[in-house]
Amino acid sequence: MPRDLYDCTAAELATHSVEHLDHDTSPSAAAAWLDENGYDAAPVYADDEPIGFIHKDDVSTDDNGDTLDDTLTPLTIDYMISGDTPFTDALSALIESPVYFLGGYNHVTGILTRADLNTAPARIYLFDRITYLEEHLRELILDRKPDWKTTPVTADELDDIEARHADAQAANVALDELHYAQFSTLETIVTSADPCWQACGFTTSGGASSRLNEVTDLRNDVAHANLLVENTDSNEFLSDGRTTDNLYNTLETIHDVLSNLQDAGYDPGTTKVQDKHASTAPGSPQE
Repeated sequence: MPRDLYDCTAAELATHSVEHLDHDTSPSAAAAWLDENGYDAAPVYADDEPIGFIHKDDVSTDDNGDTLDDTLTPLTIDYMISGDTPFTDALSALIESPVYFLGGYNHVTGILTRADLNTAPARIYLFDRITYLEEHLRELILDRKPDWKTTPVTADELDDIEARHADAQAANVALDELHYAQFSTLETIVTSADPCWQACGFTTSGGASSRLNEVTDLRNDVAHANLLVENTDSNEFLSDGRTTDNLYNTLETIHDVLSNLQDAGYDPGTTKVQDKHASTAPGSPQE
């Protein structure tokens, strides 16, 4: 991407104040300890070295047994992740497994779970990319739908835009009126104007509306500090609340639209759009 965007790695997402259980802890005590501390998982040590981990779904306070030997999961390479793993790859990995561990010499240095997707580094990463997308969509609309006020934007939205624009004019810092439109308004304009949603790489207006509406919902949750992943236990399609898989798909939409718009010559901050009225289909199409 043309400008530098905030990078986030698994190490930045992970929890680093790592507490562990000894392998001779009883399963019932381990379950109570996980619940009391609000942990999804914890490493298990024997002789001061990690040998595996316990997930909250593996034990209960009703379990019998004297040690965790029969209930722990061996800490193999399948459950390890490099600290410099990029955000998108870490997110993809968390679709497959709810927990990963970062390692140092003979010890666990961090734990990465789906709940860590609700932390500040994830919000910063997503907000940066959504803001970047917003810049591209404004440039797209001004180029391909300059009469955007004729789209299904509501009277209340127009009044709000005009009021904020008037305040900026009074302060002598005004930009084009479109800069005072909410992301949801940009979504309405883009999905109602064929040249706009086609430039984004969508194949239908309905597909554009569905996919961009998910981006709008995510943008609002990022901005208002709501949970980004509401369901950390399931990735089923019909699960309630946004899952890790849902978040990944929405991020993929953001990346795809940015790529298509950049291929079409849109580059916020420049004064000229390359091949302004090109009729060729940009980039990879989206449903």
